[in-house]
Amino acid sequence: MSNLRPIIVNQSELEWEGWEDPDIAAKSPIRWKLLITSERTPSSGLVTGIAEIPPGTSLLLHHHEPEETYYVISGNGLMQIDDYEEEIGAGSTIYIPPNAKHTVSCVGTEPLVFIFNFPRDSFDQVIYHYDE
Repeated sequence: MSNLRPIIVNQSELEWEGWEDPDIAAKSPIRWKLLITSERTPSSGLVTGIAEIPPGTSLLLHHHEPEETYYVISGNGLMQIDDYEEEIGAGSTIYIPPNAKHTVSCVGTEPLVFIFNFPRDSFDQVIYHYDE
């Protein structure tokens, strides 16, 4: 029997987070909120967060071992996964395979906002390797 229990997290009650490394933050001024992660919630096997990319900026090209998904809530962007590139917008769902090099840019006038998920217990288990 699991010790896990249901939980509801309201993202409006959480503070935005960003990169701790000032060099990365200067190159990629995105922000996020971790909604479900075992570091903060009684959960396992899933990390869920919401991210925001300001207009004219990008998430640095990177890869990580676990696969990932995005679901775009608002804004417009350009998604690149390895050699594949496509415009994305509200309602787009993206699957990023394990270790795929990927980046996303906000190409509209409003921030690109999306939900991200990893099949891990905690966000600390996702190690970003930058490819730029």
